[in-house]
Amino acid sequence: MTSKVTGIVNKLASPVAFWTQLTSKDYQILNADQNYRNLPNLEKAKVAVNILTGSITGHVFFPGHYNPSSNGEPRINPAGVINKTVGIGVMGKIYGAVGKQFKLPHYASINKIANKVVYGGAVGGFFDPPSANPHQQSSRSYSTAHVTPVITQNRAVTRSGMQSYDLSTQGAFR
Repeated sequence: MTSKVTGIVNKLASPVAFWTQLTSKDYQILNADQNYRNLPNLEKAKVAVNILTGSITGHVFFPGHYNPSSNGEPRINPAGVINKTVGIGVMGKIYGAVGKQFKLPHYASINKIANKVVYGGAVGGFFDPPSANPHQQSSRSYSTAHVTPVITQNRAVTRSGMQSYDLSTQGAFR
């Protein structure tokens, strides 16, 4: 049983680390938006595809939904390679090294999984949006803070005349 679980974790470690690191800041923004939380799962899947394609290529498949790169360029963030996910992988690598020395349980499996977590976290971090802290941002940073997740729902609200849509903020209502 342990070998089956270890095999599954080993196969999923890199993609999960990549996805977690790539999308964590986007989902902080999206989950704060009631419109996103009320979307059906199929629409949320479209948003997820947009996060993946928009972050890496700068282009999205579903233009009516959240766009993580509204300027049409990929999100490149070399500083994002050093991140929490990579840190977790490094801790696993340390356990693997110490575990080999002291014959700790499962040190080889943990070391192998940690390699994949480091790799997935580093690649995901490379396409992660830069920090919102202005002291950590470079001159070529891309913010997703003011991009609405579901433009079509916002259009429906503006047509009803209840609120006015402010194009300068790309999604904020005034």
